Amino acid sequence: MKPLHSLPPSGIASYLDFKQLFNQWDLLADKKKPETCLYHELLNRIQKFPDLNQTPVNPLDLEKDENKLGFGLILSSLFPLSGQEQKKIFGLSTPFNFNPVYATSSFRDQFLDEDGQVILPDNLTPEVVTKHNLLYVYQVILDQIYGIKINPIHPLVFKVKGKNGLTRHFQIQLDTQFVKVIPKCSLPEFHSLDAVCSRMSPSVNDLEKWREQLPLEQFEFYGFVLQEAQDITIAQSIASLNQAVLNQDQSSPEDFLQIVKDSIRSMLGRSDLKIGLVVLQSIQDRLVLTESRLSNSFLIRQLCGSACQEHFQAIKEFLSQVKTPIFLNDIGSLETAIPMSNQMADFGIKSVILYPLRHNGTLVGVLEVCSLDESNFDPTTLLSLDYLAPSLSLALYRQAEILDQKIKGIIRKNFTAIHPVVEWKFDEIALDYALEEEEGRISEIKPIVFRDVYPLYGAVDVKDSSRQRNHAIHNDFGIQLAMGKRILEQAKSLHFLPLLERLLDKIEEFESRIVLMMLGEEEVRITEFFHRELAPVFLHLSETFEELELPVKAYFDALDEELKVVNRHRKDFEQSLEAINQTIGSYLDLEEGKIQDMFPHYFEKFKTDGLEYNIYIGQSLVKDKKFDPLYLRNLRLWQLQTLIEIVHLVQAKSKNLPLQLETTQMILAHSVPISISFRLDERKFDVEGAYNIRYEVIKKRIDKALIKGTKNRLAQPGKIAIVYSQQRDTQDYGDFISFFQNKGMLEEGVEYLELEEMQGVNGMKALRVSVIPSINDDSSSGLKSKLKTERKEG
Repeated sequence: MKPLHSLPPSGIASYLDFKQLFNQWDLLADKKKPETCLYHELLNRIQKFPDLNQTPVNPLDLEKDENKLGFGLILSSLFPLSGQEQKKIFGLSTPFNFNPVYATSSFRDQFLDEDGQVILPDNLTPEVVTKHNLLYVYQVILDQIYGIKINPIHPLVFKVKGKNGLTRHFQIQLDTQFVKVIPKCSLPEFHSLDAVCSRMSPSVNDLEKWREQLPLEQFEFYGFVLQEAQDITIAQSIASLNQAVLNQDQSSPEDFLQIVKDSIRSMLGRSDLKIGLVVLQSIQDRLVLTESRLSNSFLIRQLCGSACQEHFQAIKEFLSQVKTPIFLNDIGSLETAIPMSNQMADFGIKSVILYPLRHNGTLVGVLEVCSLDESNFDPTTLLSLDYLAPSLSLALYRQAEILDQKIKGIIRKNFTAIHPVVEWKFDEIALDYALEEEEGRISEIKPIVFRDVYPLYGAVDVKDSSRQRNHAIHNDFGIQLAMGKRILEQAKSLHFLPLLERLLDKIEEFESRIVLMMLGEEEVRITEFFHRELAPVFLHLSETFEELELPVKAYFDALDEELKVVNRHRKDFEQSLEAINQTIGSYLDLEEGKIQDMFPHYFEKFKTDGLEYNIYIGQSLVKDKKFDPLYLRNLRLWQLQTLIEIVHLVQAKSKNLPLQLETTQMILAHSVPISISFRLDERKFDVEGAYNIRYEVIKKRIDKALIKGTKNRLAQPGKIAIVYSQQRDTQDYGDFISFFQNKGMLEEGVEYLELEEMQGVNGMKALRVSVIPSINDDSSSGLKSKLKTERKEG
C-alpha cells in the first residue's frame, strides 16, 4: 500500500482556519441556557491562544506546548469523546486533504503510515480518491457561491488488512460544514441549472463540466474538514458473500469457500478460526457423499475417517433434529453431546459451532466454525453468523440443485421416454442405425420428420398473475412496515435514540416505493432491512422496555416461520395459483387420455402461470391406423369443450380459495398441415419451413394480443378467443360455437375482431365468445352426447 502524497488535488489553495468554528460558538453562546453556556466559556478561553485565532493557522503551531490546551478545547467541541479516544475513529484536516493534522489513535492505527500520511488501500486508486475529493470541493463551491445543492456523495470505503491478517472495511464520511470558499476573481453567472447540470438535478456526473467552467485556481478554501470512519465490516462481509453466491457458477468451490472464511473471520474478528462448509444431500434415500464433496469441510472430513458413511449419516441425523445453531465449548467434557465429540478433542479442537443451514425448512448443509485455542464461543457469535446464514443456505441449495439438474440431464440424454404415439418411428430409425453399424458402414441418424400433420394450440392463463403476485408482496410488506412503524413510534416516546428516527425514515421510504412496480432487487433490499436492521433492534427494545414486549412479540408472531417476513397475501396467492393450475392440469390429463383413445395424436403441455399445450395429429404420426379429417374435427370440438369446462372448473374452484383468480382461454386456429421434425441437439420436436415457423411465432405473440384500435387485451376472463389468419381456419370452430350456444353453454353472439400488429405478425383476426357460468354439474351432458356421436361417425 502506498501513501496518498498528491492530496489535496493540484490547484487547490487550502488553508487551516478555525474562524468558522468560532463563529458557530458565538451564535450558540448563551449564558442563560445550561446547554449552550459552555460555548460562551470556550470563546473566552480560546482568546488566550493567538496562534489559533490567526487566518490562516500554521499547522505546525498545533504542536507547540502553549497551544495544546487551546487545540484541545477545539477538539472537545467537535469530538465528544469522553474517554473513548481509543474507540472513536476521527480525523481533522485542512480543507480537502486526506492527510490529517489531528487523528485519534484508532484513526492512525487503521489509516496512517509512520509519517502521518493516509495509506492508499488496495481497493482504491489515486484517481478514484482524487475524483472523490473533487466532488466534495465542487459541492462546497456550488452550495456556497450559487446556492445549488448536488446529489449526495457516497462515502469512500477503505479495505484495510490488519496485522492479524483480518480484513476490515471502513466507510469514511467527510464533513465540510466548517469550510469557507472565497473566490479570487469574478465568476460566471448561471441563470439556469442547465449550465451546471446535464440532467434534472446536479449530480456527480457533471464533474468535468464544473472543472471547465469553475477552475480550482479561482478559489481559496479556509477552515477544516472532519473525517469520521465507520466500521462496516459486517455489512461488507454480507455483501461480499451475497455477490459470491450470485456468481457461484463462475468461481471454483475453493474460491467460494475462501470468501466464506474471510467473511466469517472478519465478522468475528478472529483470524485463527477453522471454517468448513458441507452440503447435506440425499437422493432417493441415498446419502450423497464423495471425497470431493467433503473437500470444503474441516471438521466432518476429519471425523469420517474409514467409516465415513456411518459417521456422516449420524451427524446428519443429529443436525436434522437441531432447530437452532449450537456451540460446544470444552469438547473434552462433551462425549455424549454429539456423535464423535471425543474424536474432536483428539484433533485438538477446543470449541465448535455447528450451524445447520436450511432452505425452505429443509436441511441443506452445515457450517463448521472451529477453534483450536482455549477461547470459547458465546451467543453473540451465533448472532453474527445469523447474518450470513440465509446466503450460505441459498449457496448450498444451489449446489444441490446443480447435482439434481445434472442427474435430470443424464436422464433426458439417455433415458427419456419417447411419446408412445411416435415411438415406432424412433424404433425404425434406431434399427437402421444399428444395422448400418453391424455392416461396418459409417452410420448416421436419419432425420425424424412427420409431414402433413395438423397443429392445435390452446392456452389457459391466470389473468394478471404477475400483477397480482406483486400486489400480494406489496400488501405483505405494507403490513410489516406498518407494524414496524408503530413499534418504532412507541419506542421513540419511551427513549431518545437517533437510530429510531433513521429507521422510521427508511420505513416511510419503503412505503412510498412499494406502490410502484417491484423489482427483484427492491424486494431483496426490503427483506434484508427486516432481517438485518429491524429484527435486532426490536429484540433489544423488547428486552429493554417492558411496554414493548407484547408489540414486538405480536410483530414476530405475524412473520412466516420460514421466510421471517409477513407472508399472508403472497401465501394466499401462491396457494390459489397452485390450486388453479393443479385443477386445470389434472382435468386436461384426464380428458386428453380419453380423447387419445379416439385417435392417437402427439400431445405436450407446458406449465406457466396457467397452462398451454400443443397437439399434432395426422397420418404420418401413426403406423397401423388410417387418419381421417373427422378425427381432426373431433379434436377441435374437444378443444373448445375443455376450455368451456375449464372456465366452469376455475369459477367453482376459485370460490373456495383464499384469493379468487380468473383465467383467460385462447385457441390458435390453423387449418393448413405443417411438418415437424425431431431436433437431436435439443431433443424435442420443432416445426419445419418458413411458413410453419410463422405459426410458432404467432403462438408466442398472441397471449398479449390487443384489439385493433384499442389498448384492450383480446384475452379476457370468462371468454374464449380463437385467433386465426384465414377465414377457412375457423370453419369448424364456428359450427361448434353454434352447437354450444344451442346447448346453453356459450352466450349468444360472436365478436369478430381484428388484432393490432404484433412483432413479426400482422393481419391476425379473432373470434371471441363468452362462456355461460355453470349452474349445475350437468352442463356438459349435451357435449358428451355430441362427442359420442362424433366418435361413432368416425
